[in-house]
Amino acid sequence: MATRTVLDVIRLPRATEPAKPVALATTGSFLLLAMAACSSAPETPAQATLESSSASTSTARSVPKVSNPLDATKYEQNPCALLSQAQATELINAVRNRQAAGAVAPICSWYDADGNRIGLGLLPRQGGLASAYQHQDSQSGYFEAIPGINGYPAVLSGTTDSRKIGGCQAIVGIADDEAFTSSILLQPPSPLYQDPCSLAVKTAAAAITTIKDGA
Repeated sequence: MATRTVLDVIRLPRATEPAKPVALATTGSFLLLAMAACSSAPETPAQATLESSSASTSTARSVPKVSNPLDATKYEQNPCALLSQAQATELINAVRNRQAAGAVAPICSWYDADGNRIGLGLLPRQGGLASAYQHQDSQSGYFEAIPGINGYPAVLSGTTDSRKIGGCQAIVGIADDEAFTSSILLQPPSPLYQDPCSLAVKTAAAAITTIKDGA
């Protein structure tokens, strides 16, 4: 049994695609954090293991700790409860939402009448924000540590940098071993098309408020 440290991707369907549940893919601009998985690969040589261990230790030092962990257990299988209708309306003027299976836990997407989408998904027991920090030096995509959202450490990170064309994802640590993603996909007419990360942050903040209130 080995632990994969690769990032898995959430790709929200384009407006031209038929309506269907959001599916996990291996390419695109939206990602989920690393997850544990079985591997049949041979044992890692000792030198490589030491190098990996050293890199992990270095990364761990830079990952901000969560001083006030949140218990999001009740939302892990019901992510559509992370936003009230009032919150979803304020954020995106949502007219519907859809829950779909994810690789770790379900994810939920909210849609407006113009095909703009926001998505939320929890990642329990997957290493928290540390899994995102392991890829901060990646030569592709983007990684940007940002100020805490409602007091919780966060980054902007994706496998493809689409932040100027309607796509952005915020990853927020709500416990040292749990994080959630706030993913945005906007259409060109949206006034936030070139600044989708601001909506990703607002969506994440609303979800944190919900979790805190236990609503």
